[in-house]
Amino acid sequence: MSGQASSQSSPSSLLGRSWRSLRNFLEIIGLFPERPHVDQEAQLARFRLYHTEFRKLLSANHSFLETLAELEERKRGYGFLDSDYIKRKVVRSIADIHAMVESIQVISEGRYPSLPPALQRITQQILSCLQAPSLNGSSELILELSQLRASHADVVGGKMANLGELRNALGLPTPDGFSITVEGYRLLLEEAGLRSWIQDQGLALSSGPEVERVSSAIQERILPAKIPHRLGQAMASACKELAQRLGKPSRLSVRSSALGEDSRLSFAGQFSSFLNVSEEELPRAYLKVVASLFSPEAMHYRLLHGIPGESAEMAVGVLAMVPAVGSGVVFSCDPSEPENREVLIQAVQGLGVTLVEGRISPEVIRISGLDQERPSVRRTPSAQKVRVVAGGDSQLSEEIMDEADLRASPLSDQEACDLARWALRAEAHFGCPQDMEWAKARDGRLLLLQARPLRLVPSKQKQKEPLEGYKVLLRGGETACGGASCGKAVHMEEDADPESFPQGGVLVSRGSSPKFIRLMSKAKAIVTDAGSTTGHMASLARELGIPALLNTREATKLVPHGTLVTVDASGKVVYEGEVRELLEGGEAETSGPMAARDILPGQERDLLDRVLPHVSPLNLTDPGDRNFSPEHALTLHDLARYIHEKSYQEMFGLGERLGDMRPQSYLLDVFLPIDLYVLDLGGGLRETPKGRRLKPSQIASLPLRAVIEGMLDERIPRFGPRFMDLGGFFSVMMRHATTAPEQERSFQDPCYAIISDHYLNCTARVGYHFSVLDTYCSPTPNKNYVSLLFRGGAADYPRRARRARAISGVLRHFGFSVSLAQDSVTARLGKASLEETLEKLKVLGKLLQFFRQMDAAMATDEHARLFQEAFIRENYQLRETMGRNETSSREMESGARRQP
Repeated sequence: MSGQASSQSSPSSLLGRSWRSLRNFLEIIGLFPERPHVDQEAQLARFRLYHTEFRKLLSANHSFLETLAELEERKRGYGFLDSDYIKRKVVRSIADIHAMVESIQVISEGRYPSLPPALQRITQQILSCLQAPSLNGSSELILELSQLRASHADVVGGKMANLGELRNALGLPTPDGFSITVEGYRLLLEEAGLRSWIQDQGLALSSGPEVERVSSAIQERILPAKIPHRLGQAMASACKELAQRLGKPSRLSVRSSALGEDSRLSFAGQFSSFLNVSEEELPRAYLKVVASLFSPEAMHYRLLHGIPGESAEMAVGVLAMVPAVGSGVVFSCDPSEPENREVLIQAVQGLGVTLVEGRISPEVIRISGLDQERPSVRRTPSAQKVRVVAGGDSQLSEEIMDEADLRASPLSDQEACDLARWALRAEAHFGCPQDMEWAKARDGRLLLLQARPLRLVPSKQKQKEPLEGYKVLLRGGETACGGASCGKAVHMEEDADPESFPQGGVLVSRGSSPKFIRLMSKAKAIVTDAGSTTGHMASLARELGIPALLNTREATKLVPHGTLVTVDASGKVVYEGEVRELLEGGEAETSGPMAARDILPGQERDLLDRVLPHVSPLNLTDPGDRNFSPEHALTLHDLARYIHEKSYQEMFGLGERLGDMRPQSYLLDVFLPIDLYVLDLGGGLRETPKGRRLKPSQIASLPLRAVIEGMLDERIPRFGPRFMDLGGFFSVMMRHATTAPEQERSFQDPCYAIISDHYLNCTARVGYHFSVLDTYCSPTPNKNYVSLLFRGGAADYPRRARRARAISGVLRHFGFSVSLAQDSVTARLGKASLEETLEKLKVLGKLLQFFRQMDAAMATDEHARLFQEAFIRENYQLRETMGRNETSSREMESGARRQP
C-alpha cells in the first residue's frame, strides 16, 4: 500500500491530490461526469449474500473432509461400521458437495455451469454402488451353522459369522446349531408394529439421562410381542433338524449376535445370552435376547461409540448346549504384553459364566514355543471354589468344589497346547489377534464357542516418554496416519519440483498440500509445520498408508534437511538417526489395524470397496494444470478441491466488483498513509460508530485487527519520505510525468476493507501500487487461509521487480506458498490454526507498511537482499542495513548512480 505518503513531498503528487479534490467538487456541482451510479443498498445486500454463501461453502467443505476421514478410518479397520452407516455418510458427502456447488454458483453469479453435471455424473456412479444388490442378500429366517462364513456377518451378526468361519473355513470344532437371521428380527418388528416407533424413540434419545426411560419403554413393547407365525414355524423346524443331526433333542444355548458384535467393536457383555434352554422355551428366550438390544447398557455403549440407533439389529445364535466340565477363554497373544507372543489361556471348571462375569480368578496358562518339540506351559493356579453347572430343569446351579477338584485343572498340557494352536491358526486366518471362548464337554472334546478380534494397545502408544538413548528432534503434532518409518529428511516447498524428491525420503514441509501427491509414492513418512488430520493431504496419507505427523509447528526448524530421521507418527516423535526398536515393532503395529479390515463384514467391506473410489481419491491436485476442471473430476474429493480453490478466487476479486461504497462504509481513523474504508458484512464491528469514522477499538473482525496491529508497529515509519537514491527519484518522476496518473483508476478509487467476524478482503489501489489481501481466520483450521497479491509501484520496472523478489523472499521465510512473476507477487497460506493465521496476518500488516514506496530504494539486487533480511530480522529502521555513517550511505548512492 504505497504511494500516498510521497504526496507530502512530491509536487506532482500534491497536484494529483488537488486534482482529485477538484474533480469530486465538480462532480457534486454537476460540471463533471460523475462515476457510474451504484445502488449501494443492493450492492451491500449482494455482498452480504456472497459472504453468507462463502461461509456455507467453507462449512460444507469442512463437513465433507471430516466425513471422508471417518470413511477412510473405517476402511482401515477402526470404529463401528455397517451398511447403513456407509450409506448415511456417503449421502452426507453428496449433500455437502451439492451445498458447495450451490454456494459457488451464487458467489460467482453462475460462472461454473459445468459443476452441476459433474456432480450429477459422480452421484449416479455412487448411487449405482449403493443400490447394488447385497452379495448375501438372504431373506431366509434361519441359516444352519454349516452354511455360515465370515461374509454373512450382515445377515447373522458378527458372533455367528465368525463361529461359522471357524467351523467351515478352518475345520475347528464347534457345537452344532443355527442362526435366526436379522430378517427374523425385522419380521418381528414389522408384524408387531414396532419398527417406526422404535426409530422415533431413538431419535428422541439425545443424551445419557434419557437412556433409562427409552430403554424401559422399548423393552416393555418387545417382551410381550407375539412371535410371527412364519418365524415360529422356522424355529421349530430348525430345532427338529438339529435334534436329528445330534441323534436326540438337546438343550440349547441362545446367544446374541447383533450386527457389529464381535467385529471391530466387541459389544462385550452388552447383550443377553441364555444357557440350558429347552425347545419350548426358545421363543421366549429369543424375545429376551432381542429386547437386550435396547438394554440401558447396550444403548449407553452405542451412544459412547457414536453408533446410530437405526444401526441396531439383532440376529440370534442357537447352539446345542455344551454341559461343560471346563471352560474359559484363549487369547492368541497376551493383551498386556503382546510383544512376548505368548498364548494366554484362562480356565475354570464348569460353565464359563462366572469367568466372563468376572466373579472368580481363573487358572492362567501361558504357552510359548509351540514350534518346538516341548512347548513351554506355565500355570498360575485358580482361586475357584465353586462351579456353575447345567441342571435338568433349564436352570443353572452352583456347586461347591471338593478338595480333589480344587487341585485339578480343566486342561491338560496337551489340551492347552491344542487350544493355543487353534488360536494362532485363527489369528493367521482373520489377520489380527483373537479372543476366543472354549468349552470342554463331558466326553473330553474341546469346542470353540466364539471368536472376536482382540483389542491391543501397541507398545508405542503405551509409551509415555520418548525412547531413551536417542536424540529427539521434535515432539508433538497430530497423527494423520500412524506407524513408524526412517529416511533422510527432505525439506520441500509446495511449488518445488517433485522430481527433485529422492526415493525413500522423509518429506518435511511448512504446510500440507495435495500437490505433494506427486511425490508421496516415494516418501517414507511426512512431517509438516501446519495441516489438519481432515485435510486433503492427510486423506492421501491414509489412503497410501504413509506415516504422517502434521501440525507440529516447528518441523522445518527442528528437523534439519538431509538428516537421517525416524518418524514415529503414532508416538508423535521424530528422532535423529535410525531407531530399530520402533521400526522392528512398527511392522506389527502397521499390519494390525490394516489386517483388521480383513474381518470386516463381507457386505460392508465390499460396499466400501465399491463406493470409496468415487468419493475419496484426489486427482485434481494442481490448479495450474489445464485438466483442473469439473469435466476431469472423477470423485467427490475432486469436486471439493476444485470448488474450494475457485471460491478463493471469487472472494479474492470481491473488492474489484465493489464500486463506490463510501456512503455505506466507515473511514478507519488511524495514523496511516492510506484512507481505508471499512464495509461490515456482519459481525465485523463491536459497536456501531456514531459518525462515519471508525476507531480500531470498535473493530471485532479478527483478521482486520491483526493486520492493523502489524501496520501500526511503532518500529516502522508511517509517513514521510522513504530511503530513495537519485535514480529512484528520477524513475518515479519520469513514470508520473508520462502516464497521466490523475486519469487512472489507481488515483481515483478509495481503498476498502470488507469484513466480518472472521473474514477480511482488503483491496487497495494507491498510486501505482495495487494489492489484495483476502483471508478467513477462525478456530477451525480447515477453513482458514490467507491469500495476497502485491504488484506495481512508482519506480521503473527493474526496481519494482527487485521489491517483488524481496517480498517473495520474506513470505517464503514465513511459510507462505509464493509465486513470483515480474513485479507481481501472489502468496497463499492454508489450514493453519487460528493463532498461527493471526500471527501471519500481523506479519503481512508490517510487510505492507515496511515495503511502502520501497521500490524506489531498490537500486541494486544487493539492496533487495538487504531489505529482505532487514525485515526478517525486524530491523525495520534499517539502521544496521543502511549503515550508521555517511561513508556507507555515499557508497550505496554512488553504486546506485552507476546503474543503467
